[in-house]
Amino acid sequence: MSFNSVIGQKEAVEILQDEIKDDRISHAYLFSAKEGSGKSKLAFEFAKASFCEEAEADSCGSCINCRKMDHQNHPDFKVISVLEGKSAISIDQIRELKKEIAYKPYDSDHKIYVMETAEKMTKEAANSLLKTLEEPPSFATIILLVEDSGKLLPTIVSRCQQIKLRNVSKEKIKELLLAEGLEVERAEIVSSTAAGSPGKALEIIKIDDYFEQRQQIYDFLKDINSKNTIEIFQITEKLSSLLKADFPCFNLLSDWYRDIMMIKQDYLDAVTNKDYFEELKELAAELSLQNIIRNLELIAQSEEYIERNIREELSLEVLFFKLRQPDQE
Repeated sequence: MSFNSVIGQKEAVEILQDEIKDDRISHAYLFSAKEGSGKSKLAFEFAKASFCEEAEADSCGSCINCRKMDHQNHPDFKVISVLEGKSAISIDQIRELKKEIAYKPYDSDHKIYVMETAEKMTKEAANSLLKTLEEPPSFATIILLVEDSGKLLPTIVSRCQQIKLRNVSKEKIKELLLAEGLEVERAEIVSSTAAGSPGKALEIIKIDDYFEQRQQIYDFLKDINSKNTIEIFQITEKLSSLLKADFPCFNLLSDWYRDIMMIKQDYLDAVTNKDYFEELKELAAELSLQNIIRNLELIAQSEEYIERNIREELSLEVLFFKLRQPDQE
C-alpha cells in the first residue's frame, strides 16, 4: 500500500508529500475529520513513506522499513489510543510517551507517534502532552487524530500543523464499494448513508443482514402512527438486541427524519434514503418542520440516555411512543 490507498484526500496527501520531499517534517500534526474519513490510514501511510528507503515521498512496499511497517513491528512508530476498558487517554500513557520519545530512533532518522481520538485525553494528560509539544526532540513527530479540534486545548492546537481531511465524495465511496463486490443498488444506498466516510461505508457492508434489518426498521417508521402498543414493544426488543450487536440503529433513525426534513425544505439532492423517496415525501407533507425537529431531538436524547447506561428497552419504548404521537402543530 502507499498514499494511493488513501481515498479522496489528494490535497492532504500532497501537503505531506511536500513535507517529506523538502525534509521539513513538522514536530506535530493535527489531522481532523469525522470518524471513518481516513485519518488513521493517512497517518500510517505518511509514517511509512517517511521511513521508506527507496521511493521518493511515498512507500515502496519492499524495503526493510516498509516491511516492518506492514508487519506492525517498526520500532520507531507507535500508536497511542484509549486502552480497552477505559474511557480516556490517561496521564500515565502520556508519561510513558514522554519517557520513550526522549530516546533516539532505532532504525530511522526520526520517530513518529500517532495518537488516536486525541480529544479523549484527560485534562492532566493534555497538560502533560503540552509540555512535550513545547520542547519536542528534534527527531520526533507526534500526530494527533481528532474529529473535532475544538475539544482540544487551544494551546495544543496552536503547536500543531493542522491538516483537515475532506468528506470523500459519494462517487468515490461507491467505486470503493463496487470494487468490494457490492451490487450497484446497494452500493448506491451505502455510499449515501456513509455521508463522506469510506470507513463507515466499509463497516456497514460487513454487518450481517444490514439491508434486511434496515428495511424492517424503515417499514416500521413509515407507518409508525398506525402501530399499536404490542408492535412498539416488538420493535423495541428488536432494536435493543441490535444495539447490543453494535448495529447502527440510531444512525438509521436519524437519517430517516433528516431525509424528511430535507424534502420538507426542498433539498432533494441531500436525501440519503432515495429508495424510500415516495414514502418520505408523503411524510414530509404530513409533518410540520417543528415536529420533525422534535423527533430528531428525541432520537438524539434517547441515544444519549443509552450511552449513560439507561436501559435500552426502556429508552427505546419511550422514544417510539413519543415518535408515534401526532403532529403537535
